[in-house]
Amino acid sequence: MTTPFGWSSTGTAERDVPVIRLKNDSDLTEKYEFGSKLGQGSFGEVYEATHLETRTKWAIKMVHRPAPGSKMVETVDNEISILKQVNHAHVIHLEAIYNSAAMIYLVTELCKGGDLKQLLQQKKSFTEDETRKIIFSLADAVVYLHQRNIVHRDLKLENILLKNSSNEGDDRFDIKVADFGLSVKTGGVEIGNIMTEACGTLIYMAPEMMSGRGYSQWCDVWSIGVIMFMLLCGEPPFVSQTQRGLLKEIMNKVRFTQPAWASVSGAAKWVLTYLLKVDPAYRMTARQLLETPWIAGEHTVPSGPNNVLEMIDQLLENNTNENRSYPGTEAVKDWPLVSAEETPESSLDHSCWSGADLGPEAVTERLKKAHNRKSAHSSLTQQDCRPPLRSALLE
Repeated sequence: MTTPFGWSSTGTAERDVPVIRLKNDSDLTEKYEFGSKLGQGSFGEVYEATHLETRTKWAIKMVHRPAPGSKMVETVDNEISILKQVNHAHVIHLEAIYNSAAMIYLVTELCKGGDLKQLLQQKKSFTEDETRKIIFSLADAVVYLHQRNIVHRDLKLENILLKNSSNEGDDRFDIKVADFGLSVKTGGVEIGNIMTEACGTLIYMAPEMMSGRGYSQWCDVWSIGVIMFMLLCGEPPFVSQTQRGLLKEIMNKVRFTQPAWASVSGAAKWVLTYLLKVDPAYRMTARQLLETPWIAGEHTVPSGPNNVLEMIDQLLENNTNENRSYPGTEAVKDWPLVSAEETPESSLDHSCWSGADLGPEAVTERLKKAHNRKSAHSSLTQQDCRPPLRSALLE
């Protein structure tokens, strides 16, 4: 896939990651020269290191081997398992694993720019063009993961690393998704693979995950929305000290009240309203995000159908007539467009999308129809066929 920025989206075959057994921890110093400490990961310290033979610089995460049967065993094994399966330009690259009796050493690519949270604290906010580049790369990585039935479940600013330092021109926004300790590999998006365990960081957590009623890979899309919102204005869209309080805030829908939003296009706000839909049945997918006019650099806002049922019918019709591989937002690109300046701010919440008012049975039937048409590639699946969450979340 060629990106709007001229980058190449990498989806090549998975790699064989070498696993080397160390007799003694000191043996590793015969292969690498350790430098400065880069940071503290979720379960280990990270150091810069130079391979003595090739002089290539890497990052090495040093993990104390957890006690058998502890929760940390699952977390460490999970991260290693996922990283051995993936190979994408915007997912952290695992080069090698070294094991000793007491330690596990993960050799990954070196990211010299820190993480997005650190950079946001320095900049206060990002321009729309900067945000677009970051969100494109993040969405591209998430599409790659979801295609392989991998759900990250902890996407946040701290877990998005910057390959280069902030003074390296256009390459300074070369991001790498990291920290897969809470990730899970599912059997797909069918109803039988719904997850129920709440995990991650509260302000990035999707409402369906907080509700305890089950969630799918669309929780990652919500997190993308929170990240995009924070990049543009420097603050999270919803804030509360408690889970219940946060849910109440989420029910009020996303609002653009901070001064920073005055310089943000209506197209960006439109994207945010669909990334931060409370009910995942109405939420944009990561693949659909890549197809939005905003990602392509346009400042036009799609003028969509009156409600979600009409949208699904239009997607199905476009899919049939044009033989598309999935009913996604290729159809969105065919909707009438209006300029961001001509779009009233009040229209951005799309309250006219009244699918919830028409009853869950009708929505379910349309979604099933979409799923059956292109079950292998559809972005609208039976996983989405659940009653709207608005009334259920706070029960």
